[in-house]
Amino acid sequence: MLKKIGQAMSKTELKIRNAVYRLINEEKGGTEIVAILLIIIVLIGVVVIFRNQLSSLIEGFFEKISNDVDTKL
Repeated sequence: MLKKIGQAMSKTELKIRNAVYRLINEEKGGTEIVAILLIIIVLIGVVVIFRNQLSSLIEGFFEKISNDVDTKL
């Protein structure tokens, strides 16, 4: 019984060591984070540049929705 527990612990320890090794040595995760951050920065820039146009567009949508709701009641 103790032998089986020891073998299971050894397998688990090996899996943990492999996972930590892959996490430390894998570079793909870092590039994905950088790509996501760049996309967020570009989106924020677009929102800042076209802020007035976007706000008038959204206000138009809400006005149309409220007019439609008022006429149907």
